[in-house]
Amino acid sequence: MGGEQTVAELREQVRRELIDLFEGDETSADLWLSSPIRVLGDRTPISVMETKSGIQKIRNVIRKWQEGTVS
Repeated sequence: MGGEQTVAELREQVRRELIDLFEGDETSADLWLSSPIRVLGDRTPISVMETKSGIQKIRNVIRKWQEGTVS
């Protein structure tokens, strides 16, 4: 049927991407999600991921991180 993903589905997808980025380490992925991030104005990623636009911001941060442009 397709259709748009829900915010909860998108959040879970971002978490899975992070776990991959942390080479399967769920604890480190969850710690990153709950830690203030400077590029987010010292907000935690999990607090930003309440909306689809917030989730997109997190995905952009992750993508830049994967590309090596954000530490």
